[in-house]
Amino acid sequence: MSLTSNCDIYAAIQDAGINRFVRHIMRQRPSLFNYGTPLVASNPQLLCEPIDVAPEVGANHNPVVTSLDPLPVIGLTGFPPGSIGSSGLALNFGVQLSKGEIDFFRGNVFTLPPELSPLASQRMAVHFRVCAGIGCPSRDIVLPGRLSTFDTSIVKERVLHSASSLRDALPANVILPGRESTTTLPTTKLECFCLDLFATAGCKITGVPGSQRIDPRVDSIEIVDLKPEGLENSIECYARLVLNHGILPPVMDYASRLAFGLFNFATSTPDVQVSGGIQVSASTTVPNNPAIEDDQLKVFVKLDKVDLKIQVSPSGSGGGGGGGGGGTITRTVRPRTRTGTFDLTAAISEGAFKKIYGAVLKGFSFSKSGSGSAGIFTASYSVAAHLEGGTIDLRSNGSIVVSELDVKWDTLQLTVGIDIPTTTIGGFCIIPNPLGGCLVSAPSIDLFTGSPDISIPINLSGVITSEITFSAIPKAFYGVGTGVPNRWQIALVPTLPIDLDIIDIADTIGDLFHNMIVDAIDSLLGSLGLDQWAIDFIDFVLGGIEGIIRTVLDIPDDVGEFLLDLIGNLGIFQALIDAISQYIAITLFELEDPLEILPANPAPTPSNPVAPLIPVKIPIEFLGIRVNTNEMVVEGDVGS
Repeated sequence: MSLTSNCDIYAAIQDAGINRFVRHIMRQRPSLFNYGTPLVASNPQLLCEPIDVAPEVGANHNPVVTSLDPLPVIGLTGFPPGSIGSSGLALNFGVQLSKGEIDFFRGNVFTLPPELSPLASQRMAVHFRVCAGIGCPSRDIVLPGRLSTFDTSIVKERVLHSASSLRDALPANVILPGRESTTTLPTTKLECFCLDLFATAGCKITGVPGSQRIDPRVDSIEIVDLKPEGLENSIECYARLVLNHGILPPVMDYASRLAFGLFNFATSTPDVQVSGGIQVSASTTVPNNPAIEDDQLKVFVKLDKVDLKIQVSPSGSGGGGGGGGGGTITRTVRPRTRTGTFDLTAAISEGAFKKIYGAVLKGFSFSKSGSGSAGIFTASYSVAAHLEGGTIDLRSNGSIVVSELDVKWDTLQLTVGIDIPTTTIGGFCIIPNPLGGCLVSAPSIDLFTGSPDISIPINLSGVITSEITFSAIPKAFYGVGTGVPNRWQIALVPTLPIDLDIIDIADTIGDLFHNMIVDAIDSLLGSLGLDQWAIDFIDFVLGGIEGIIRTVLDIPDDVGEFLLDLIGNLGIFQALIDAISQYIAITLFELEDPLEILPANPAPTPSNPVAPLIPVKIPIEFLGIRVNTNEMVVEGDVGS
């Protein structure tokens, strides 16, 4: 069964791919997942679990831990203003999300606790490991107390005694602040604990067609070995809110945009300008949509409407050349090294592909002007054409065949100049001289001395229709960039030369051109003011105007075919074929490798002293495309 047997567009993401995706983010932007006081931020080794950090984070001096204010000690603040005891105390602490992973049914990424096992059909599970710790001071430290009622002398004595004891207990290099400040107690380690939280959830599609999304809902949560029950229930309640409204929605939003916006061209490229869009909605002909099965989240989408306007201006990238920004791209082929299920699988049915690719073909436009010559004929021309109709088929050999695609000549204007060879008539002897020579000669007249002699405007706009047929195979290339980033590219590669068939050249077109030549020659001869004898002589020697057309101009009986040959000799049809070849060989889709998903933040300024963060990029290990008689399938893997 094909992937799109019950839909127009199919998309699936594998749990292993999502988990690799998350690990890349955690390694390249660790400050999103690790928090602590300034002491902990400057000494990440104090945290409860080691942090796996990408090398470029350290090379660019990016923070590993997000700095937070110390944890205040309740009850050791609030002494009367101005007293020594108004100095508060606080503790160092650290909090980490050290692991986050997802597991789609059947469940093979991690083991669920007995309370949630086995994972039910059409369900997914998530696992988070949260670690936290605080830096507790030595028990020998005497901390200042707080009195509810007091005598000034007693308070002063106790506070001074406590402060003195605190100073004696703290290391010599610790300077206690002055009045009305907070002292963070130093520490050499954190008292740590870690919690493993497991949850199961399902998904449904919500919203109206044209604005639908995948909405996750957590079913059950279990925190392993947490007592007492009230504490566990409270944390599970809080975690359910975080998962349902904080963590899972962005993940599912990514899946929603993947499924419902997969073929909705969101942006244009230098070669392709896109307007309009595609309206899709969830298919209702499958038992589960989305479906959580086979370690994947699958979405089935139907194509409701295609309203695309695409203009393509090929810049040579189809051959692997231009990469933009002055760089170049050299295409190579990178085979897949991994086995098993792809991290991403997307498919589009033949019917849906026909609608979308039909819009691409309609975006083709061709225009050209120029001049040329062939023998005694010269011509200047201005032409413009677009594509209509045709049939599009996906073949079992992996190719796409477009047949009987009409080329509509919106403009086909020519001005044909004819330089008729100069012909001399007359000059013959009327009365010969018996002694030799000629006593009386007929006048000598040179005909057709102009250059050109006649000029004939021809307008075939909207009259001629051509048909083309071509075959191409979609292929995935890995473009190695010089001066620009590497990238994956999907392009159509023509397999055979384009077949151009000129049709619908009615006999009336040939007759029209013939009559225009007759009228032009007749007008030319009439403008010479020839005597009757000269006209009779032309009729006798040259065969009249028809004789001039056949013998002098060498125009065959099939004037329409002669006119097409003339247009062909000007290179107009070949220019059209070259333009279409370049058009269909454009890069349809490309992804930079690695793909940026979180941008770098700006360089620090006095108002924003945060150090610049590197962009988060995800390596694309593989991207492939294949075609069969039912659908086109794109498959890809996230790098490890």
